[in-house]
Amino acid sequence: MNFKEIENIENQVASTEIFEISSYQKQMLSEFLVKEQRKSTAKENPFVYFYEDVILNSLAFNFQTALGETIYKHASDDALSCLNICNDFYKLSSWSVNGWLQNALKFADNIVLHYIQDCCKEIPKSYPITGVEKARYVHLSEKGGDISIAGAELKDLYDLRNDLEHRTKIHADGKQELIPPKRNKVRYIVVKLYPDALRRILKAYKIFFPTSIIAHDNN
Repeated sequence: MNFKEIENIENQVASTEIFEISSYQKQMLSEFLVKEQRKSTAKENPFVYFYEDVILNSLAFNFQTALGETIYKHASDDALSCLNICNDFYKLSSWSVNGWLQNALKFADNIVLHYIQDCCKEIPKSYPITGVEKARYVHLSEKGGDISIAGAELKDLYDLRNDLEHRTKIHADGKQELIPPKRNKVRYIVVKLYPDALRRILKAYKIFFPTSIIAHDNN
């Protein structure tokens, strides 16, 4: 619903000549107001809102104290970038998933790097023919436990993002062809892997920082 449509509905409600608006208009206005409320709530604490929206559960954990102010702020900015694309993860469209995934990986990167350097007290490893970002996920995948599975899932998502960015096929005769992405398949993989990765990271952090667990946590 655009601004003009909302304005028309408001004018109808205010008019003495029209006593009621259609059920369709009421539904559209209600959905708009819910959406605007979600946006307002998301901006108040984008880190928590984004994380909980993806995992469909309460964090019951204070990442701000665990990560520290600087890293938490950077992660919050990346979360807000995701929320500006879509503030309801499970309604993320296949057409928006590429831009969303880029920012979602940046959000996770803040936590992954903190886990390797500050929790494990390790220098991020390098691997042959592997970029810096992907190397962090490979490093994480070698740790064992839930955090290891999260690292492997993030690595797969990173490869998926690269496939979306680099879609040129070069034929034997030198001609180039742009391969259209299978957007629905990409969305399916993102919805399957990303929430699971964040859930596993949360479990690992609750083990590492028990004092940051919020009371009455049932997870």
